[in-house]
Amino acid sequence: MIRTAIRHSAGMGCCVEYSELSELPEWLRDRILEHLTRPAMDAVQDLLQTFVEDAVGLDEIRREMRDAARAETFFLRLERDALESILAEPQQEGTLRWLVEVDCNWGIDDDPTDRGAAVVLRQIADILRAAIEEAGAARR
Repeated sequence: MIRTAIRHSAGMGCCVEYSELSELPEWLRDRILEHLTRPAMDAVQDLLQTFVEDAVGLDEIRREMRDAARAETFFLRLERDALESILAEPQQEGTLRWLVEVDCNWGIDDDPTDRGAAVVLRQIADILRAAIEEAGAARR
């Protein structure tokens, strides 16, 4: 059994809290299971395409991630874990650079290598981690 605290917006500014996956509406349960079982690379690409692709800079990414984390951190934590696992494990040559140049749509001028891309991705991971922690502290 998967146990977690999940808040689902029920519209009109109210939220419903669930403590067990079985209590969730079927459509939301299916979405969570889909996210829990998808490959880390898919989660990272979704994260980058959602928060980074059209961003002008790190400040905009920070703002967007903070706003998203204020609403809910469940999926953001899954994406953070996926990004951290991609950075921790050896990747095929060019993979990290591809993530930054294609999925983020950012050029890497200083060091256009996987090493340079890893620096950018770590900055994004740090911003996401901070946004999640900040949101968690605000809920306490």
